Amino acid sequence: MPDLVIRPAVQEDLDVLWDFLAMAAYEPHAEAAKAVPFVAKYLVGWQRPGDFGCIAEQHGEILGAAWARRFSTAELSSPYGDEDTPKVSIGVKPEARGHGVGEQLMRALIGEAARRGLGLCLSVRTDNPARRLYERLGFREIRGAAVTNRAGGISIGMVLGGPTAANAETGAPSSSPPC
Repeated sequence: MPDLVIRPAVQEDLDVLWDFLAMAAYEPHAEAAKAVPFVAKYLVGWQRPGDFGCIAEQHGEILGAAWARRFSTAELSSPYGDEDTPKVSIGVKPEARGHGVGEQLMRALIGEAARRGLGLCLSVRTDNPARRLYERLGFREIRGAAVTNRAGGISIGMVLGGPTAANAETGAPSSSPPC
């Protein structure tokens, strides 16, 4: 996508991050995402120590966002993950999907994680086309991490590097620049 700018997410981006979290969690709007505790935990208290993310903009319009957050053992609710491997959230406006926005966001996030010496993990619905992107970027399915999601489908855990990767076949992190 021409003229796409990837920049670091900052505190002032919180409202737009809620909008993208709603997209990522299949919620109708930000207020609905805030009302679901296991969804809201991905942004409540943003930017706590260790949170990092990227914003994709084109001509001043925000098209997408991706961010990563570490969770304590007490906060972890999925069958995978650890305190040292941040979990990724990503959302891209529908009209910008399929134009490389998500890939550029993920490459920037991977670059920032690598700069910090971290792996990344995420959850994705098995029928989500973004799964192929994550696989191309080196994420690998975590064995035994498939769960029935709220919609009745199946979501899987995926990992790139870090301690969680010990139980999954992983690819090498890309040499992408940080956001």
